[in-house]
Amino acid sequence: MCIAIATTEHPDYPFILLSNRDEYFKRPTMPVHFRTIEGDVKLLSPLDLARPEHGTWIGVTTSGKVAVLVNYHELDNNREVSRGVLPLAYLCSNESDDEWREGIKRELSKIGGFSLLYGKLSLNPETGKIDTLNILSNRGKHGKIFETCDYDELIHDEIQHKSTFGLSNSLYNQPWKKVAIGEDLLKDLMKEAANNCYSQEEVVEKCFELLSHDTYNREVAQTKDFDAKLMELRNSVFIPPLQRSGSNPNCVAVGKYYGTRTQTIILLDKEGNLNYYEKNIYTSDNLEKDDEVAHYKFNIFQSK
Repeated sequence: MCIAIATTEHPDYPFILLSNRDEYFKRPTMPVHFRTIEGDVKLLSPLDLARPEHGTWIGVTTSGKVAVLVNYHELDNNREVSRGVLPLAYLCSNESDDEWREGIKRELSKIGGFSLLYGKLSLNPETGKIDTLNILSNRGKHGKIFETCDYDELIHDEIQHKSTFGLSNSLYNQPWKKVAIGEDLLKDLMKEAANNCYSQEEVVEKCFELLSHDTYNREVAQTKDFDAKLMELRNSVFIPPLQRSGSNPNCVAVGKYYGTRTQTIILLDKEGNLNYYEKNIYTSDNLEKDDEVAHYKFNIFQSK
């Protein structure tokens, strides 16, 4: 049960995105890396190796395109086409955002439920704010986020005008408790960071702390009822290691433990420098934690 939270509220960083990937620890995964595909597209992303498509849940290009995928929670998760192909398909496309969305529509019935945040990171020269990004879902309507508005208008609290926006495994316009928690924490962090003039390193450190905010019910964590454990996932930003018991024919479990295994932070400054941070906390069932952080940096305004 993943979560992604994005904000435009920091004065020095027009776009910050935080992501937790909750998954089975033994599910084959390749860490974040650069590669060139479809001719000249330079793509930075991890890969999910558990399905032959080798898709991903998050990625960016050196030209500034970004895509983040979260699954919709439902019993039947196995479909003809892996959801992980969607971020790659968008990132590798030369079409406009609207053209790509129209072209992919016919494939959506073959894919399990999802919500996809996607778009080209660019700054409005008048406001210095990030331009509008998109939400695509086959369990809800297409939407926009980070649209500018007159803040004297009541509509500024609607989804498209929120300056901090979160996604998880529900309908994106009916967020779970973990999303509300994450959004509130990120809003508070942005105010704290601005008021105290945090350095970039301090902002990133605090963002990782936010992604590790754990309100998971420990009594539920100790139960043998894995369905109850899955239900509790919606109440915590961070998911501690949960031991699986029994089997579910609709479950694509790999291994013994499930929880938050990968944390990602994407941070864009006003000069177009995009910083991508990835921490793979768990990669196996031995529960040995790894706090090493991979860091990539490039300028999206200078990319050809």
